[in-house]
Amino acid sequence: MTKHNKTNQKVTLSDVGKLAGVSAMTVSKVLRGTGRIPDETRKRVQAAANELGYVTNQLASLLAGASSNMVGVLIPTARDVVYSDILSAINSELRPAGLRTFIGESYFDPEADFEQVSSFLSIRPAALILHGGIERKPETVKLLKKQACPVVQIWDVENADFNINIGPSHAEAGKLMAEHFLSLGLEKIGYIGAEMELDICAAQRADAFEQELNAHGVEVVRCVAEDLPRQAEGGEVLTRRLLDHYPRLQGIHFLNDAMALGGMRVAYERSISVPDTLKIAGFNATSNVHSVRTKLTTINMDYLGIGSKAAKGVISLYAGEDVDRIQVEPIRLERGNTT
Repeated sequence: MTKHNKTNQKVTLSDVGKLAGVSAMTVSKVLRGTGRIPDETRKRVQAAANELGYVTNQLASLLAGASSNMVGVLIPTARDVVYSDILSAINSELRPAGLRTFIGESYFDPEADFEQVSSFLSIRPAALILHGGIERKPETVKLLKKQACPVVQIWDVENADFNINIGPSHAEAGKLMAEHFLSLGLEKIGYIGAEMELDICAAQRADAFEQELNAHGVEVVRCVAEDLPRQAEGGEVLTRRLLDHYPRLQGIHFLNDAMALGGMRVAYERSISVPDTLKIAGFNATSNVHSVRTKLTTINMDYLGIGSKAAKGVISLYAGEDVDRIQVEPIRLERGNTT
């Protein structure tokens, strides 16, 4: 086959057909996977399309009434490493099924969430996979209820509003960490978090943590901020703030591992022995993958499993199969050397 180079020119179906020696209609059928086309012809068309760098116009197909093979996946932020495993597992399951992902971020912002959902729905997706734990705008909920495509929610099973809801029980996670602190005999405990007004799931964990401790006569001092990142730098700022006012705290539970690592830095800077004087714990187990000497006490779960279940749920719903509406992911306490 002769090499063609059409620099800065849009390659058309006719161009592919001319190179493959077939009609534009045949090219269209091959690329859409329709019609009874001989294998030899299909291979010739695919080779021509690859040689010319032809890319199927998905939007044109949608406008023509074809169904989309795109699955919209909405996460809070790609900066949160929790979602790398979830996204990897989703793609691993969807790709063999002929489905592709279109990924967006909401930053726990209801307005950004609305904009992303609207964008997803404009391409008539095969399904949506949305993170939970956010106060969605009424307009967003209305949009989602009007759509015929399946919607799978990840990360939140307490607010189970969709076709499938997969994730841990955040209330149980908070209670589990409280039970751990109680088992250590701690009586002066703090909690550090950020963006709690936006993240419903984080708020559920914090509330359950505090309620369980309160039930055993232990008070919890909260130090949270809505204007700081849920990263190590945010943990540093809030740990300094908390210890400045309550220097005799015996333990601090952080919203996540990243913030807990920030708290560890402050403890070392102030020569506070961890865990002898101050015990520190996080959530999500993202720090221990790269730990060398310090292994943070945290709560872990199967993130690959969450992504895989979400994708398999999409495939099952797409095929009209019955699936469990609520799928609770088991959690486990991983005790490191920080408690």
